[in-house]
Amino acid sequence: MSTWHPEPQPGWTGPRISRRGLLGAAAAGALSTALSGCGLRTGSSPDTLNVLSLGDPFFYAVQSLLPEFEAQTGIKVSLEGPDYDTLNARATNSFLTGQTDIDVISPDSMWLSRFAENEWLLDLTDLVRRDAAEVDVADFVPSTLYSLSEWRGGLYTLPVAAYTSAVLYRPSVFAALGLQPPPSVPDAGWTWDEYLRCVRAIDGTDVAGTRMHGTVVCGSGPQPVTHMYSQVAASKGARWFRRFPADTPWDFTPQFAGEQSVASLQFWKDLFACSPPEAINYLWFDAGTAFGAGNVGIFYHWTAYAYLVQRTEYMGEVESAVVDDYALGVLPVQPGQQQVGNIGGYAFGIGARSEKQEQAWTFIKWATSKETQRKMALLPMRQFADFARSSLYDDDELVAAYPYLPAQLAAMQQGDGKQVRPPVQNYTTLETQIGRELNRMLGSDVPARETADAIQRAAEQIMTDEQFVPFSGSSYADTQQAMQDRLVALSA
Repeated sequence: MSTWHPEPQPGWTGPRISRRGLLGAAAAGALSTALSGCGLRTGSSPDTLNVLSLGDPFFYAVQSLLPEFEAQTGIKVSLEGPDYDTLNARATNSFLTGQTDIDVISPDSMWLSRFAENEWLLDLTDLVRRDAAEVDVADFVPSTLYSLSEWRGGLYTLPVAAYTSAVLYRPSVFAALGLQPPPSVPDAGWTWDEYLRCVRAIDGTDVAGTRMHGTVVCGSGPQPVTHMYSQVAASKGARWFRRFPADTPWDFTPQFAGEQSVASLQFWKDLFACSPPEAINYLWFDAGTAFGAGNVGIFYHWTAYAYLVQRTEYMGEVESAVVDDYALGVLPVQPGQQQVGNIGGYAFGIGARSEKQEQAWTFIKWATSKETQRKMALLPMRQFADFARSSLYDDDELVAAYPYLPAQLAAMQQGDGKQVRPPVQNYTTLETQIGRELNRMLGSDVPARETADAIQRAAEQIMTDEQFVPFSGSSYADTQQAMQDRLVALSA
């Protein structure tokens, strides 16, 4: 199918990840689990649409509404939600071996370039153009489509759950200590230095009989610690590569040892020093649970935690200690640097070898529609507000249910997931090394400069071995403005 390019564009002529590299990116341990524990289908059922997703909150909301979809369309759906590494392994092996068992998949946004370059996903552009009125692509927050769905001008997925980074804090703690609370709209005075000052002012104090930690971080690698640290680094001006993806020609020379990276690593060490010691092993939800326990003053995280911190367990029913005492603010800024917020999340795409592509497209339109997303948010569990559609942020009933939505939208509009965590094809390999070094820095108190140099050496070796440096392939000026211009054409 054609892409949005107004003129023919050259295809990818640079390095392609080898079969061995692709399997390595899917993680050997998860691969073993996928092959032995879950098993790979050898084909798809003729009367069932197979949807492979992740067990994030949107999964449970979609699952709850599936009977409604099946009744409306007559399409039977098998919805699976494996863990992160197993999802990657299952998908990689299915696509590599040419199977037809995946009709719809929600890849992590950081896998999109690999999936698209290997032609594992269908380019949805023509389908979006054909069903423009129904899809209403102009309603999506541009940063979400850019970060989650677009690659080299093609639109390979539609967002079902979009996350950005924001600050969560305890108003009662700030009031008790006389601290100015974080703003809910971008503010030049709300800096990372001010954020750290608040963290240190809270850490070790006694508030209403509770001994407080200033903050909490995710220390476990490779993904959680890399996701969380990368936001600080991007805000402070650190970059992974010399030029990619918006600037051309692409140059993947690693940039992890610069002074901005060293400063970001030191800042990360300072945050860890004011966190619970157990944070060295914290995954994403562990950090959210720690905040929900009531002894953490402030932290930043994915915006999904703006509702997840209300429960003591993941998607549980028991209310946490902070359910009535927390608020959401925007990220701090770094003076002299343009703010850039992380955008992550999941979006549904169609397996290129699926034999049920029209049914798959019907499912994607339904799951990502304004109407379905609204129903997902208003389910009794009230555990979904990860909207990619602008109109949902203006819905009075949704704002009443999730009062922080205006602040979440402000953060989303500052987002650029491709700048915070550049979606190079071998992202997972790089992330593994970065996460390992970040965890080692926190656990063994390695100096920031030593950590920066170690990441730089590893990245140089990886990018050279996999033929990204020097880069001889075609480049593409991948900017948000270029994507928005194409969306206007698609919506016409």
